[in-house]
Amino acid sequence: MNDDDLNELIDAFTAETQEFLQSMETNLLAMEAAGLKEREAAVKEMFRAAHSIKGAGSMLGCHNLSAAAHRLEDCFVILRDRTDLSALEPTTVTVLLQGVDALKRIAAESIHHSDVSTPDQKENLETIAQIQAHFERQYGPPAPPPVPVMSKSAAPETLKLIFEHELPPVFDRLETELSQASEADLAKSVTALNQVYYQISGLAGMLQLPDFGKVAEPLRDLIDSADLTVERLQSEGWTIAQNLQTARQQLLEGKAIEIAQNSPAPQQESEESETSETPFSSTPPLLQSPTPPFSPSSSPPLPNPQRPTIRVDLERLTELVNLVGELVINRTNLELQESELRGEVKRIRRSIVDLNQFGGQLREEYDRLSFGDWKLANPHPEIGKLSAPETEFPVIANSKSSQANSHFDLLEMDRYTEFHSTAAEVIETAEAISQSATKLDILAMKFERSTDQLRRITDQLRSRVMQLRVVSFSRAVDHLPRALRDMCLTYDKDVNLLLLGRDTKIDESLLDALRDPLVHLVRNAFDHGIEMPEVRQEIGKPPSGQIEIEARHQGGQTIITVADDGKGIDPEMIRRKIVNKGLATEEQAQEFSIAELYDFLFWPGFSTVEEVSNLSGRGVGLDVVRANLRTVRGTVKVDSRVGKGTSFILKLPLLLSITEALMVKTDRNKIAVPLDAVEEILHIKASEVHTAGNQPMLWWREEFIRLVRLQDLLEYSILGPDAPSPDPLTQDHIPVLVLASSEGMLAVAVERLIGQQEIVVKPLPPPLSKPRGVLGSTILGDGRVVTILDVDDLVGQSSANTSIAPVSGKGSHLPPSSSQSPLILVVDDSYTIRQLLSMTLTRARYRVVQAKDGMEALEKLQNGLDCSLAIVDIEMPRMDGFELLQSIRSTHRFANIAVAMLTSRSGEKHRQMAMELGANQYFTKPYSEAQLLEAIPKLIKN
Repeated sequence: MNDDDLNELIDAFTAETQEFLQSMETNLLAMEAAGLKEREAAVKEMFRAAHSIKGAGSMLGCHNLSAAAHRLEDCFVILRDRTDLSALEPTTVTVLLQGVDALKRIAAESIHHSDVSTPDQKENLETIAQIQAHFERQYGPPAPPPVPVMSKSAAPETLKLIFEHELPPVFDRLETELSQASEADLAKSVTALNQVYYQISGLAGMLQLPDFGKVAEPLRDLIDSADLTVERLQSEGWTIAQNLQTARQQLLEGKAIEIAQNSPAPQQESEESETSETPFSSTPPLLQSPTPPFSPSSSPPLPNPQRPTIRVDLERLTELVNLVGELVINRTNLELQESELRGEVKRIRRSIVDLNQFGGQLREEYDRLSFGDWKLANPHPEIGKLSAPETEFPVIANSKSSQANSHFDLLEMDRYTEFHSTAAEVIETAEAISQSATKLDILAMKFERSTDQLRRITDQLRSRVMQLRVVSFSRAVDHLPRALRDMCLTYDKDVNLLLLGRDTKIDESLLDALRDPLVHLVRNAFDHGIEMPEVRQEIGKPPSGQIEIEARHQGGQTIITVADDGKGIDPEMIRRKIVNKGLATEEQAQEFSIAELYDFLFWPGFSTVEEVSNLSGRGVGLDVVRANLRTVRGTVKVDSRVGKGTSFILKLPLLLSITEALMVKTDRNKIAVPLDAVEEILHIKASEVHTAGNQPMLWWREEFIRLVRLQDLLEYSILGPDAPSPDPLTQDHIPVLVLASSEGMLAVAVERLIGQQEIVVKPLPPPLSKPRGVLGSTILGDGRVVTILDVDDLVGQSSANTSIAPVSGKGSHLPPSSSQSPLILVVDDSYTIRQLLSMTLTRARYRVVQAKDGMEALEKLQNGLDCSLAIVDIEMPRMDGFELLQSIRSTHRFANIAVAMLTSRSGEKHRQMAMELGANQYFTKPYSEAQLLEAIPKLIKN
């Protein structure tokens, strides 16, 4: 087994152990509210999980983990056989949960520190030992397993196969490493022998052959010795190898293992005393083993059903997912070309029909003219005499045929002219084109069938690829019921946790970004949302509160809602806090909308409570929530009703989202609307539009809903002709989309409906900030880039305003004032970089001043600009970044300004120069928006 195989095995063991531990915790929590049958099934499930951890840990040499799991397994045996599960006490569950926690810590230590007995390990082992002793004192020791009668004649067939075919390559590698060992490569030899030891001891543990494992123990002692030399390694190693071969042969012959010990008796006694403490101390030799699979009367064990797996780098999976998206885009292009081809074939067929009719008419007309002219020119024709028209259209005939047919009249024998031949060629050409068109039609049909097959294969490929990187949402929330239970016991509250959409698939890379935000939100809801039981009863609520977490997919993104039925958030309290903290004047605070007030909750250090407890502090935890979500380009917003509860809506982009969209046209732009957000499509008359003040309204399903123009909700537009933008509300028949989201319902008027189409959702790449109302973009089959709407944003934006005004009429955010957010000076000679930085910082509620070079920045500072931070490029005309930094640090009144360098120069020389001149931070382009926004508060604070 090479290093890669060993690492792969350890990774699989780690993932499996975490699943088993989570399963034990989940079953323990479920037992409190379950019936007797469910409790019995849960105990069996936990016993199997602990047993699996014990066996796998022993196989990989994690003896501390194996011993701890064995003790916990005995606790579950006592719980199963010696307790009344119908009268299960909460304290019993709590004690077992503590044991699972200790086993988790032992697992983490064993995996990361190679089963070294650290003080923490010993403490955790002692904790589980005390739990086992407590159970044995209270309920009695577990009953010993029955020992079946075993045959002593021969080794079982399965064991023979393993020892005949699996062990010889391992022994060969052991002997090869011993024979090729040298002083120069001693470390490599020790590493290889260590792997051999783990293979042998793991096999002994898996087959429950402790005696065979003891034969390999001297190899571990040998390679762990501090004064190891090549001579000692080879001399003692060959002895160990010979003993292993002897033990293998004895097991194959069905005999007990008997190896002559060369070590002194005291050392042997100490080894025996150590092994007596292992979980296999009571296990007899192989031929007396209580393991049923080795009984001759029982059937051989089935082969391991687990399929072989490989490890794949995450970046490769990401590239594969992106290629699938490109494949879908190109497939859409093929479908468009196939549709155009069918249209062209139909057009060619219509033209051929017209051409055939024209050719036939041409010939008929020629025949009619020829015969009419002949009658007029020959009232008494003579045989063989040519008429005048025939002299105009020469007869095509050779001399022999002319002489042979000279005695025939024109009515008795056809005579052809060049005009007649030309008409015949036209007809034949039309027929050839018709045949080619038929072949084109057949090819178009085959092309259509191939495109359909490609669509099916692409859909299957997309589904399979997505399964490689997605996991169930339950992985992010399964730890929350335990945390909530502990908080309920500690703070004397009764709160239920409802998890919806646990099977919703999310990208595995999002798990780490979600765990901390979800913990903060649950703790916040528990501490500041849910009231005490007596308070809830006084206001007519049930004494038990509820926190609900729901995950679902909508429009190319994952939406996670964390809601509670507590007291909600008082907007007036937030308004008072804003004024008290000097973030805005009282007049400005009164003008803030509810959404803007809620946005202050995510500011660093902002809290609505006077004293922030250890449990939570609204604002402090929420700052962490927003920061973590920004790392994965996610967003969060709040919806609260005083006395009713609070909801936090988290939106995360999908790694690859291929969804159905409705293509519409508005303000000369083609827009994609996710079809799962469209509740209904209407065509209404202008007379059906009602008004409430200045707000158009639509009567829909027995209620009035707001009707707005789609272009009025978007914060961007594409420059078109000088003519004014078309107004859909002035049309006689208005196409209307009724959009549904968690924010409510909204009717949107568009210019024209184009049709339904499958699209690939592509989020905007960093450092571009996500515009309001825009989810991302997609590429159509003809190569055009189309914007995808974020329906939740649009409906929420509309709800925040009583009347919808055009974008140009929207006011800016807070006016610049020294009493509010910090001022940041952006210095860069690139206009694009300055604009991108300004957009990012403005969205984060910082005030921004721009300068195109160091000279302009220094002039602004000398003229009294009071900024908290300067973000400076290095290479600029007139005055570069180093010169500006030196000027700032040499001027006393600028000494408190933090300076961060943002440059494309990533070399150590430039970084060192900046730090020596006094830069506080050094960023390189392209920069990470999340890292930049995370570092700015620290720079300003310090």
